[in-house]
Amino acid sequence: MPSTAITAQGITIARFGTTTFETIPNVVSFQGPGGQASVIDVTNLASTAKEKRVGLRDEGQLSLSLHFNPDDTVHQGLRTDRANRVRRQFKITFTDTTPAATWTFYGYVTQFSVQGGVDAVVEASVTIEIDGDITEA
Repeated sequence: MPSTAITAQGITIARFGTTTFETIPNVVSFQGPGGQASVIDVTNLASTAKEKRVGLRDEGQLSLSLHFNPDDTVHQGLRTDRANRVRRQFKITFTDTTPAATWTFYGYVTQFSVQGGVDAVVEASVTIEIDGDITEA
């Protein structure tokens, strides 16, 4: 199968297997991580305007679309992670910088759904809920 635009750009998304990171093959698009922080209202009776504090960061989710291959061991691993609620380490590598930029984080696969159609590639949608901080290197 020819390279997708993501791999042609040198971006890799990987899942930590039993001993090493394994590139998730056939990713055609991704979105995230993208997080937010809660805003806490700390206004009191002595306040002259609204007063706020920022709560903990939530790094959000990473959503992947990929061409599904049921024989691929990494695709099988993602499905197994979801079924067994396994906390797994993931890594996104951007190679268009020197040196390459890497984001590493832990997460849970919360969704793995497959869809297809007449004259269409069978695709899978994967959602990874990020747990904790993202380490950038």
